[in-house]
Amino acid sequence: MSPFADEQLNRQQELYDAGWKGELARGKEQRGNLRTNLDFLAQTSLLKSGDRILEIGCGIGTIVSELAGQGYDVRGTDISRVAIEYGRAKYPGVRLDVQPAEELPYESGTFDVVLSFDLFEHIARIDLHVAQVHRVLKPGGYYLFQTPNKWSNAIFETLSHKTLKWRRVHPSLHTPGQLRRRLARHGFETRFVKMNPVNEFTRAKFRKLGPFGRAIERIDFRRVPLALQTNLYVVAKKCERQV
Repeated sequence: MSPFADEQLNRQQELYDAGWKGELARGKEQRGNLRTNLDFLAQTSLLKSGDRILEIGCGIGTIVSELAGQGYDVRGTDISRVAIEYGRAKYPGVRLDVQPAEELPYESGTFDVVLSFDLFEHIARIDLHVAQVHRVLKPGGYYLFQTPNKWSNAIFETLSHKTLKWRRVHPSLHTPGQLRRRLARHGFETRFVKMNPVNEFTRAKFRKLGPFGRAIERIDFRRVPLALQTNLYVVAKKCERQV
């Protein structure tokens, strides 16, 4: 029996389950830039004691576990059963649920903060996701997330993989302007935070590009114009009214 009524979600789950099986078999537990993501949360200073926090697309739950250890009321969801089952074993007591990003089984106004990292670009029906995030946030709540910049990511993926097949797994890449407009249509005010993503995680990716990648490593991305950022770190505040 299919776990979801929506067959498209079942296909997505199969895809990400297969991906996680392969990654975990190779000993790779993290798919994103964990250090920079945590630095982003600290830099915003928006997580407050007593806040109810939801991370969507949490993978095995490393950030959820980190925040729970700091005393936050936090839970995580991911569409991959493989990732969630692994996370439950690795982080006993941390609340992790199998759930797609387009269907959030929580009452309206449940959370003070919603998080996601390296998720937004993977969601084909992105308006469903944004509407669900807006619904489950309290008035004045925040959606804090990271997603690759469409301009730089399209170039990197094409050069790195020498193909355009990456578009099948990144159907919702956005430029900063596109992201701001989409979020505004759903009732969010948006600002961007510039982060410097260069660390061991990103160096491994840059090295695939040879001399060009080594040149990128030397850039302080906090000084780079927003349109040229490799990743967009977003602070989206739920408005009382549609903007």
